[in-house]
Amino acid sequence: MKRRVVITSMGLTSPIGHSPEAFFTALLEGYCGVRPHTGMQLSHSVGWVDADLDEDLPGNQSIMLDRVSKLALFAAKQALAQQPLSAETLQQTGVYLGTGIGGIKAICDAFAGYHKIGPKIVQLLIPAAMPNAPTAHIAQLMSCTQEAQTYATACTAGSVAIGEAYRRIRDGYVDSALAGGTEAMIQPELLRAWEQLHVLCLDKDSNPEGGCRPFSIKRSGFALGEGAAMIVLETLEHALARGATPLAEIIGYGVSNDGTHPLRPNPHGQALAISRALKDADLKPEQVEYINAHATGTMTGDRIETEAIKTVFGDHAHRLAVSSIKGHMGHLIGACGALEAISTVKSLQTKTLPPTLHFAPGDELCDLDYVPNQARQLDKLDIAISNSFGMGGNNSVLVFKAYNE
Repeated sequence: MKRRVVITSMGLTSPIGHSPEAFFTALLEGYCGVRPHTGMQLSHSVGWVDADLDEDLPGNQSIMLDRVSKLALFAAKQALAQQPLSAETLQQTGVYLGTGIGGIKAICDAFAGYHKIGPKIVQLLIPAAMPNAPTAHIAQLMSCTQEAQTYATACTAGSVAIGEAYRRIRDGYVDSALAGGTEAMIQPELLRAWEQLHVLCLDKDSNPEGGCRPFSIKRSGFALGEGAAMIVLETLEHALARGATPLAEIIGYGVSNDGTHPLRPNPHGQALAISRALKDADLKPEQVEYINAHATGTMTGDRIETEAIKTVFGDHAHRLAVSSIKGHMGHLIGACGALEAISTVKSLQTKTLPPTLHFAPGDELCDLDYVPNQARQLDKLDIAISNSFGMGGNNSVLVFKAYNE
């Protein structure tokens, strides 16, 4: 028998806020965290985190950890402090974390030091840069003896981590899990690499039609961002037995692979992931009321996601509310699915939808209700999905339900 899975705690750090409440308030107010970086010279504005990530770290961790691990620990500690699990339960709580690239700053610093074009960093490169380092450090924080898994599925990594944790709990492997995503890819070298793909947007500071503008006729690409988000999942029975209050319920998860092209997304693959998620949740398409879209602001990607939504939902697609939050924070690659999951949970709790920022209509192939530019209050919101679609063809969709006893 499949077990009900609920979310009981959430934590994050992002370009627009360092707690779920601050983050969601910034979304609703239309705040944009994509801006010039004050700590390094970059070719583009980025969505960067200005929290003090070293504040609660021992001196050795402050030196030895890559930024990607520090972001993950910040979000994890925040999540674990709310409705906290006992020390004994933490040991039996699985850890599931996604990242697109892992400790890239450590790698860049090490190469700069090696070639004598930057300062020599006193840091052990391998343990700092390995993709599973954030997972390992969180597991150590928890004294976890359960499984601690890392997923590197590009832009779906955070969503996949949450989905796999959901499956483990639903199917009886663990009673509780900490899951989410982290990314710290803001480096001059990495921005140059993204420029080679021609997917970065024009800067809003230098061009009135710039900025990340999902679904907009004037969109030109995405802004690179960084951050982390973690959530605690439990069986409903486990949560209620310890007196925890569920925030929302996860009722479905669907994955697919395009199998067609390493860069260009495919509407059939995306539609398959959405359909599988709805089937897993035992839902009909018309029961979904809101989609937190992957939409990164690229011309092709937003059209393909719109096509996939129409394929699955038919006429109901035009009655759905669809919005993307990447205009607010940038594209956080492996972390974005986890932050979008938290945004979706907050929407269910408050019955409020974040807007699609910088939206301008006019693309005939993007003709759905994208909640343009202003937040929207609803009388009813019970079922929502969060789409994540990744480079390489990986697709992941999570289905959330407002918690009702």
